[in-house]
Amino acid sequence: MVDNTVQMTCERAGAVLAHCAGGFLDTVAFAALGERDYLDIKIVQTLKWPMVSLLLEDVRHVAVDKGPDIESSLVDEITLTPLLRTATTWPSEADGLVTRFDGLPDLYWLRLVGPTMITAVGAIMTISTSSDFSTLA
Repeated sequence: MVDNTVQMTCERAGAVLAHCAGGFLDTVAFAALGERDYLDIKIVQTLKWPMVSLLLEDVRHVAVDKGPDIESSLVDEITLTPLLRTATTWPSEADGLVTRFDGLPDLYWLRLVGPTMITAVGAIMTISTSSDFSTLA
């Protein structure tokens, strides 16, 4: 049986991320410290919650096209797509972001569209909301 944790997390995350369109970036922080690396994104004033926190760990790719002011940049769209190691092909837009090799884990592909554009790929995704501090993965 194939472990589809990444697929299920992406499906559950879709409900949360749909409420982030129209929100504003508060924090975008990337850190690479030895073997631990992460991308931390905070979106505020979403349609449903005061804040949504996205934490992507074991980052394989990150790119930020910074708008005029990253803080308070409007979020037009945000998506989370599974990049499964067992898939024979990935979406064409994801090709070239990460080199595929034996032992590569299932990955999350995060895309944020707005005046600030963020594309990131990582192996561990945690999404939490400020109202109930619930975690999806």
